[in-house]
Amino acid sequence: MAESAVKSAAEWLGKLAVEEVKYLYGVRDKVEELQAELEWMQCFLSDADARRHKDALIRKWVSQIKELAYDAEDVIEKFMLRVFNKDKHRSLFTFATLKWFCCLAGDATALHEIGSNIDSLTAKISKLSSRLQTYGVKTTYGEQASTSATQVRTQELRRTYSHIEEEFVIGLEDDILELSNKLVNDHHHKMVAISGMGGLGKTTLARKVYHHDSVREHFLGFAWAHISQQFQMRSVILGILLDLIPDNDKQRRDKVQGLQDGQLHGELYQMLKEKSYLVVLDDVWTTEDWNRLQAAFPINDDQGIASKVVLTTRNAHIVAALGELVLYHEPQLLDIETSWKLLQKKAFPVAIAKDAIDPYLVQLGKKMLEHCNGLPLAIVVLGGVLANKRTSKDWQNVLDNIHSYFGGDGLYNQSYNRVYDVLGMSYYDLPYHLKPCFLHLGNFPEDFEIPVDKLYRMWMAEGIVAVDGKALGGKSSEEVAEGYLNELVEKRMVQAAKVTSKGKIKTCHLHDLIRDVSMAIGREENFVSVIDHIHGQQSDDEPAPMLNNERLRRLTVYVGQDVKRSLSSSLSRNAPNLRSLLFFQVHETKEESTEFIKDICNEHQLLRVLELEGFNIRGDLPQKVGNLIYLRYLNLNGTHVTSLPSSIGNLMCLEMLDLRVSRVVIKLPNLLWRLKRLRHLYFPSRNLSQHVSHRQGYEIENDEMLRLDGLSFLETLEDVDIDRVEVKGLLGLRKIRKLSASCVSNKESLVPFLNSPSIKRLSLKISGSIFSQDPMMLCNCESLRNLDIDNAITVQLRPEMFPTSLVYLGFWYTRLRQDPMPILEHCLPRLKNLSLHIAHSLSHMVCSAAGFPEVTYLAIDGLFSLVEWRMEQGAMPKLRSMEIYNSPIRKLPDALPKGMSITCNPCVPGIERFGTCPYFNDKLPVDTAEYYESD
Repeated sequence: MAESAVKSAAEWLGKLAVEEVKYLYGVRDKVEELQAELEWMQCFLSDADARRHKDALIRKWVSQIKELAYDAEDVIEKFMLRVFNKDKHRSLFTFATLKWFCCLAGDATALHEIGSNIDSLTAKISKLSSRLQTYGVKTTYGEQASTSATQVRTQELRRTYSHIEEEFVIGLEDDILELSNKLVNDHHHKMVAISGMGGLGKTTLARKVYHHDSVREHFLGFAWAHISQQFQMRSVILGILLDLIPDNDKQRRDKVQGLQDGQLHGELYQMLKEKSYLVVLDDVWTTEDWNRLQAAFPINDDQGIASKVVLTTRNAHIVAALGELVLYHEPQLLDIETSWKLLQKKAFPVAIAKDAIDPYLVQLGKKMLEHCNGLPLAIVVLGGVLANKRTSKDWQNVLDNIHSYFGGDGLYNQSYNRVYDVLGMSYYDLPYHLKPCFLHLGNFPEDFEIPVDKLYRMWMAEGIVAVDGKALGGKSSEEVAEGYLNELVEKRMVQAAKVTSKGKIKTCHLHDLIRDVSMAIGREENFVSVIDHIHGQQSDDEPAPMLNNERLRRLTVYVGQDVKRSLSSSLSRNAPNLRSLLFFQVHETKEESTEFIKDICNEHQLLRVLELEGFNIRGDLPQKVGNLIYLRYLNLNGTHVTSLPSSIGNLMCLEMLDLRVSRVVIKLPNLLWRLKRLRHLYFPSRNLSQHVSHRQGYEIENDEMLRLDGLSFLETLEDVDIDRVEVKGLLGLRKIRKLSASCVSNKESLVPFLNSPSIKRLSLKISGSIFSQDPMMLCNCESLRNLDIDNAITVQLRPEMFPTSLVYLGFWYTRLRQDPMPILEHCLPRLKNLSLHIAHSLSHMVCSAAGFPEVTYLAIDGLFSLVEWRMEQGAMPKLRSMEIYNSPIRKLPDALPKGMSITCNPCVPGIERFGTCPYFNDKLPVDTAEYYESD
């Protein structure tokens, strides 16, 4: 932990010494000396950090070292902030302003002050280094290269299976079979309630039953909802409805999203009565929570309801209040032999014969298992600790230290003390580079599904993961961050939530108990502070806690429905050194938060991270945002900000800017080109039609062409209208790895990117007219993954037009003169999603055997002339989901794969074979063409 802080400070000072502090005449040597002391101190910290939980004196020193590293950053940054505030009359702040301030203004007092502060810090750090050596703490200088290389190799080896979830389920086999059978064959009980303590395996059991073959065959639809302590009623009910309604049933999805809260309950209740669905409500905390949800579920209706509900909870009072139509089930703690079987699977990733394990390891393992109390979560985490330890000495060391991590300091509920011993030990067993990553995860609300892209950006902005070529093994910063997360998943400290088909984690989360550990250690080490206005920590008459900590660096606020009270009590002038400020709007509210942004910009000018996603901010972003000159991460996603101020150009350190505002058009000054360190830039998706209720997108002031020249570090550029970008700027984007461009109608706009070696993933929405300029322009663009073609009125399709790399292809508002299937089915071997929307003149469609080998989803919407669709046996063998709307097909092909989900409106003859369409009512017209003629 301390090593991470010192490393970050040393790198920051090194950057200043090269780029900015050259203008601080008279103190540059002092800054370089301070940097050298920090780098020397870093050599001792791996050993000191590993011993800190055993020795109170070393623990105190490590804490002092971390604070001194923070002080070093404060001294320099406050000096440069003083420069900026003195020179506000300039139109744009640059660090070159320091030269003007120091030389022309001749502020000798300021230079003397910073020089004295640096001398004092250098002396303190040097004294601490001497103490560490005297106390026998070893230097790790010279070992860093080999350690780094080992970490890189380890990350590579682990990446292939780090995403695998619950691959070993031991001790629950009988429970899975029993509950699966009850859900399918028990017509009396409408609900199964799985109860028990946290970490017992309730969610694992529910998930296994949810995916059991017999259950999947029995029910027509499935929905999973995490309830958590701060759940939003509307979000939960609406989420379940949207899970049960097919994705492309836009009419019905739009309808339910427009319903009032009370109507949503009735809609879900009716759906569950009419069809056979399975809904899982995971982690219901209180009886009050269940009472709020109950009206949406027909569990007390005895009129032959086929739908079932599975509920998991750790609260016995909920189980007692559920009623007679509920089947109760509580998984049991594992006995010592079953616990050992589970530990073996986790501690020895490679299968080892039972008699090949050292008997002494078995003895040590079973002694450690006594501290797990048979709790599966604790056993899994212990297995992660032991996974890379093979000798009896290593295992003995783990056993010897299992008590020392939280030694009865009262941090936790006594009933969990022994479990927390194990979980805490797993933290201290982490290599130093993973510790701040793990503690940072404690910022996020309980049961929050964390997008890894957001997480990586935060880690980089806070200096937890290095940038500017400091990554291990020559990798990019994002690849290093991904490796760190994979290591945490492999060690069972973090759970992968969503994973791509290639095994990359998309979202992750922490188990409740592990999150408790992260937050407790984070508080103890002053790494993070969370102010929670959600869980009733204060009564309405009681004042919320005031922030009063000059040492505080990171603050997270969970904002309740009373936004004004939440924010006014959390933001204080007594935390001047804040570097990270995260807001989570956990409850929906119409109360605006705009005024508080001005307070943030005035009182917390050293911020590096400002997270405002989903916050109800409306109107103009304040001009004072330009005061945040050290800001590296600014997230306005989901806000209603309508304009950025010209002072945005002051944010010279900004690395991530997310402008994906919701339901508004944001006006931007043409100054983004000044943000020279910008790496990730997200524009809002464009919907500027006058015919929609909410226009959304962005506009440049004075209708100018967007300037992006000078953004030489930019890696991600999403939803940009590249027809409205200066060509010079496009040509300068040499490091772009991910590009999403829309409204493309000009070939010249695309040329710089089509064959760029740096772009790894390209998504385009282009006008069909572009093909009249060059029909083959996309054929060799192997980075192209997603392609939407709009208004393709005269496009003559050819097999060689598209690159083989395409995963998604969509046609919109086209006049197809030929059947696209024979042309596309054998030339796009990786295509998974094919969508045909609003197309005329196509009356027949034929799919050949072995065509579209990877397609899993097909959408046919508004093919108003399509009456015949033939499919040979073996076509689209992996097709799993299909939606057909407003297309007069006479009959579904007999060769469609069995077991797939099909939705159509109006229904097409043959749909009765699948039993998945919510619109099917046994009253199909003999000829669907007659249906259209009668409209």
